[in-house]
This record gives sequence, structure tokens and C-alpha cells, in this order.
Amino acid sequence: MTLIHRKGNLIDMAEQGYFDILVHGCNCQNTMGSGIAKEIRARYPLAYTADTNFMRQMPPVCKLGMWSNHNTDGHGSVFYDVSPFIIINAYTQVNYLPRGVDHFEYESFGLILRKLAAVYPGKRFGFPYIGMGLAGGDSKRILAMLESFAVNITSTGGSATLVEFG
Repeated sequence: MTLIHRKGNLIDMAEQGYFDILVHGCNCQNTMGSGIAKEIRARYPLAYTADTNFMRQMPPVCKLGMWSNHNTDGHGSVFYDVSPFIIINAYTQVNYLPRGVDHFEYESFGLILRKLAAVYPGKRFGFPYIGMGLAGGDSKRILAMLESFAVNITSTGGSATLVEFG
């Protein structure tokens, strides 16, 4: 298995220098109001600003398969200076309600993963259980996609880590 599995707080790990890039799933409604997105919004307000400013004039569905980002440059946290890393707000679902429904857009996520591998070869990526919680996604399908991404990014000298909160 190429995908690395760890337990902890993904944001804390990124701040400690474990990752170059933190990728989390966002809905296209610019809420960042629950899950890890809520913690990112609180700790990195500029990541939320990037989310709210991205394609502001376009219908939300047009964001699928794309991302906005914030480069922390080793600062920008509301708490303290941290190791530099990039926060990727990956648009993987249009809506977030009602709960208990699969809102995850698998084709969009696959496109995002292909683009990330092309734009950031050789980088160390950290992922939460993206799409498998509040978005209601199929964990087996998403894990297979992450595993494939890990094989691809590892071939360029990078890594992909899935971080279980806890």
C-alpha cells in the first residue's frame, strides 16, 4: 500500500511540517461551516477568504473539479507561526444538505487529484477522510481514488497521507 495512514490532527501535522499541501473537501456554497473546513476557517481566515472569492460571479456548480488555495508562508494562523504549507480548498460537492445523502462528486475529485499530481509533483500531501464524513461519500471508492493518487505522486518523489482525526 502506498497511501500512508496516520492518526492525529491534520492541521496540526501540517503546521509541524509533515506536509507541503493540505487538501480538504469543500462544498461550492462557500460555507466552510463544519468538519475540518470549519477548523481551517477558524485557524486560517485567509483560506476562507480564498474560498469566498473564488469564482464569485459563477454558479456554484462551475467550481466542481477545481480548487482555491492559501499559501500559509509559515504564518497566517490565528495562533502562531507555523511551517509553510498550502491549503487546498477542493470543490468536491455542490451542496451539503440534507445529511445522510451522498453529495460527493467522484468525477470532480478524480479530476482534482489528476491536476494536483500534475501541478505539485514530488510534494507531500495530507488528506482528511475527505468526502467520507459529512459529504456522505462511499469510503471504498474514495480510498481507491486516494490510493491511485498515492501511487502516482509517489512515483514523482512525493507522498500521500490519509489522516484519521483523533
